[in-house]
Amino acid sequence: MATDSKDVPTGKALVDLCAAELFARKAEDVVLLELKEMSDVCDSFLIATCQSEPQMRAILQGLQRALREVGIKPVGNDAGEGARWAVLDLGELMVHLFEANHRAHFSLERLYENAPRVELKPEDYASATANEESQDNGFI
Repeated sequence: MATDSKDVPTGKALVDLCAAELFARKAEDVVLLELKEMSDVCDSFLIATCQSEPQMRAILQGLQRALREVGIKPVGNDAGEGARWAVLDLGELMVHLFEANHRAHFSLERLYENAPRVELKPEDYASATANEESQDNGFI
């Protein structure tokens, strides 16, 4: 993750920022896989389901805007036109967005079944998502 300042969210704060954006854009089945003990690539995966490609694009755009506002530039973004699986690489955290049937097919949760898993709930991010929805011009 490239940063523009030293006061950028990392760890749990980065996960919370991304999760709030996912819930604000109506992502479903949001799960955090803790990979610190299993991967040299990143510390965590944040995985969510999208109902459509337009929703996936809206979530990615919202995430990138929210990250830019706190000085974070993603290391990479793999989501082309017609994508059914998108990845936003933030260095320590990778955000994976899937359409439902592709999530089941690739099943990252099964691949990393021994990783600690945390199912995130929208109500835990209600104040952040309510604020975001009041400013939302994205996917409904």
